[in-house]
Amino acid sequence: MRIHNFTAILLLIPLFSVYAQNGYTFEFNTKTEPIDNGSIKQTEIGMQFFKDISTTNKLTNTFKYKSTTITDEVETYVLANYASNYSNTHFNSFSNVFEFSHQFSEKTKLNLSFEPTVNFQNTISIADVTLLGGAAISQIINSNNSIDLGIKRMTVFGKPQILPTFAFNHQFSEKTFLKLGFPNAALSYSSSIRDTFSLTNDFSGSTYNLDPSIIADDKSSITKVGFSQMETTLQYERNIDTSWFVNFKGGYSTNKEFKFSDENRTTEINQTLKNGSVFSISIKYKL
Repeated sequence: MRIHNFTAILLLIPLFSVYAQNGYTFEFNTKTEPIDNGSIKQTEIGMQFFKDISTTNKLTNTFKYKSTTITDEVETYVLANYASNYSNTHFNSFSNVFEFSHQFSEKTKLNLSFEPTVNFQNTISIADVTLLGGAAISQIINSNNSIDLGIKRMTVFGKPQILPTFAFNHQFSEKTFLKLGFPNAALSYSSSIRDTFSLTNDFSGSTYNLDPSIIADDKSSITKVGFSQMETTLQYERNIDTSWFVNFKGGYSTNKEFKFSDENRTTEINQTLKNGSVFSISIKYKL
């Protein structure tokens, strides 16, 4: 199958499933954060469809497009004497996440996810397709506590890796909820039915094929770049009405890194980036 046919299927699957869903969500998000020689700006548009297949089975399909602009050329982080023309580097990403959950019993649930992604710089090839996803078990301990244990292929450290996932969840009250785990943790407080404050800590990352590749100072061909970081933020979400939500997020990102590598990832050049602030705004519509 040609790559453009594969991409068309990836994009059209969620559209075909609209008519069979119980509900859907649209979301727009924009984020900016500084790096050594510029900034990273991201704009993301997503839509989610969800359906209760039965009392024990649920299906969720989330499709997202993300545009990432680095207001500097990534060559400056690899070549010692590279003379930048103060241009920028732009990446595109499509992801289509399928999540299936099965309730084995009142306290035990299985969660499966399958996430084909297409991340590219200029043109799409079969090498830009990455398959992510995994499985997890959720177990309720008592009325206030539960745990999640799983394994997943993800890119939180700037390249595809199979990693464990875990979370301990505790409901302090109807208004306060705690989640401690990897790759996400959060402490949430709902001051009212419309307002929610959250302190979150997230590991996140992405990986792209470079087009064209970069010839490093040692003459090796750098064909891939990954970006990873840990993000600690304070979020405020406001339910404007029954369907519209707005979310403001501000905080600090650490452990930021560009991870450059050749085609087989046998050679890696890791460039540590300065820590810095992060700010984003999201608008969400639910029906």
